[in-house]
Amino acid sequence: MRKGILSLVIVAATFLLITGCVTTGSETTTVAETTTMPEKASQAGPMSQTVGIGPGGFHESCEDEWKVGDTIKCSFTSSNPVVFNVHYHDAKDVKHYSVEDILTDDFSDSFTVQNNDVHCGMWQNNSGTFVKLTYEIEMVKK
Repeated sequence: MRKGILSLVIVAATFLLITGCVTTGSETTTVAETTTMPEKASQAGPMSQTVGIGPGGFHESCEDEWKVGDTIKCSFTSSNPVVFNVHYHDAKDVKHYSVEDILTDDFSDSFTVQNNDVHCGMWQNNSGTFVKLTYEIEMVKK
């Protein structure tokens, strides 16, 4: 009987993990998430992260260390197309920055920081399925 219950629990947990109802590590499902770059103080190269985004959800990664003149290299791949933009927040509203909303599953580009406001990359999952997103961001000081 114990083996049967244990097998059922394993099957159920596997199903929930595959469908995106359970997260592990840095994955996110339908809950909106904003993160700051991990380990930015000790970052010696590109920062890479993999997250999950549930249907209708989004992932936002913000950075307050970028200064005018810094070049930012950004790339990502996702299991389904996502709407991506890079914007900054000022005291009044959200303003889109270097990258306007684009729908893609593969992106690679760079831009130069034009002001000292907090900048954010945002990935919106408008599909009806769970999306796996892997992104890399690298800052090159001026």
